[in-house]
Amino acid sequence: MGAGYAPKPIVWDMDPATEQSYIQMARDRPGLLCSEVPVDILVETVSDENEPSDFIQEFLETGHTQWRINKFGRLGRGKQQVKDAVVVLWVRAMRLNASHVLGRDDPDWGRPFFSDEDLY
Repeated sequence: MGAGYAPKPIVWDMDPATEQSYIQMARDRPGLLCSEVPVDILVETVSDENEPSDFIQEFLETGHTQWRINKFGRLGRGKQQVKDAVVVLWVRAMRLNASHVLGRDDPDWGRPFFSDEDLY
């Protein structure tokens, strides 16, 4: 590897049908545990290190909204609070991906993936 070598970024290109099936899964399974999240989702969380992709934003928002409705009977949050929740869930998902890749335990494996409790 010469001085001009730059590694190519990993590009994860999920097809729209797969994205929609995962969004439906978020709608149907808001109590999904961190240990049950498909690896495809964890990989997608690290596709952009600066912000979640549009798909991940929609996936996390959908699951989080359903999780809150199931837990509290209503969403009970404004748009900014939901956006904040998406960011903290995305950060945790990136950590879960690192734990998965490194084969290490994670303290959140047994917690609901779409819950933002105790993440602030």
